[in-house]
Amino acid sequence: MKKLTFAIAMLLSVSSAWSQSPPIEADAHINQSGGINFPALIEPAVGMIRANGWRCDSISAMLPFLMSRGFSVTCNHYSYTYNFEDKGGDWVVSLDD
Repeated sequence: MKKLTFAIAMLLSVSSAWSQSPPIEADAHINQSGGINFPALIEPAVGMIRANGWRCDSISAMLPFLMSRGFSVTCNHYSYTYNFEDKGGDWVVSLDD
C-alpha cells in the first residue's frame, strides 16, 4: 500500500499543479459540522491524492472518522476512497482497498 507522509504545514502547501480543486458532485456528502472546515481541505487533500499518482476528478464525499483523528475523501462517483490519518502529528494518505 502506497503511503505519503506530510506535516500538516505541508498539507496546506501542496503544489498548485496537483491541487486544483475538482468539481464537487451534485449529490456529494461534505461534512459541515464538528468545527472542521472540510470544504477548505478539499484542495490540499486532492493535492496529496494526486501526488501519489491516484485519481480524483470529482468529489463524492468528505467525512470525518468517528473513532480517530482523520477523514476520508471519496472521488469519481464513489469509485475511490482515500483515508487521511493523523500519525504522530503527520498526515498520511492511503487508498482504501
